[in-house]
Amino acid sequence: MTNNKKCQAQDSSSILDFAEALSVASAHESPAGLTEALLPVVTESFWLLVSSNALLEATQTQVLRMILRRALPSGVSIALDVDWKPERWGLPPDAAPTSEVLRRFRPLAQAAQLIRCGVDEADVFFSSTDPVLIQERLPNRPAVLVMDQAGGLQWSIGGRKGRMGPSLVEDHDTFLARLLDNLCSHPRLLGNAGPGIDAIADPDALAEQLLAAAVPSDHLGSIPPTLKVSEQSVSRT
Repeated sequence: MTNNKKCQAQDSSSILDFAEALSVASAHESPAGLTEALLPVVTESFWLLVSSNALLEATQTQVLRMILRRALPSGVSIALDVDWKPERWGLPPDAAPTSEVLRRFRPLAQAAQLIRCGVDEADVFFSSTDPVLIQERLPNRPAVLVMDQAGGLQWSIGGRKGRMGPSLVEDHDTFLARLLDNLCSHPRLLGNAGPGIDAIADPDALAEQLLAAAVPSDHLGSIPPTLKVSEQSVSRT
């Protein structure tokens, strides 16, 4: 079943949160048992949403590694929300990830089809705050969303890039959930990921889905046309 068919066939959400699913399956004590419990629901999802905090414990890391090895060939897409919380790792609140954290993180980033991070997270995890550069350095050429400190969003998706101002994105978590759901129905906007492939998404369709994710449909009519045109502008990377 392709990702697009999965999306069309499901009445439930197209997004499976790894942390929530792991918590529900926690009665299975061994990593192998957890993996077997999670695989059926993972492989029927379009997106598996994962954060860096999934790498905190050895069991979680092992389960995630096995899930990725077995689920990715079935067409599951990884959405990585970096969500760096150093306190959970026993580090000071403003600490950067250690070399061990980065070692665990790297395979997850390399497997992702979409990555969201704050500008500070982009700097310490990817050594760049430019979503285009981050995208080009990763083998799957994932969609990359970088939130700036003012609440705006820079993005690079499917060979296109752009920026959304802070006044347009009501809530970044809601925006991410809506965008993932929208991309489930329009997977071609992600482009044909892979090294050496110059995938260019339809700019009008991409702008439409970004705007729909940012603003509820019943509010679209209240957005001034000049703002729509400005926020929908996209250019080749």
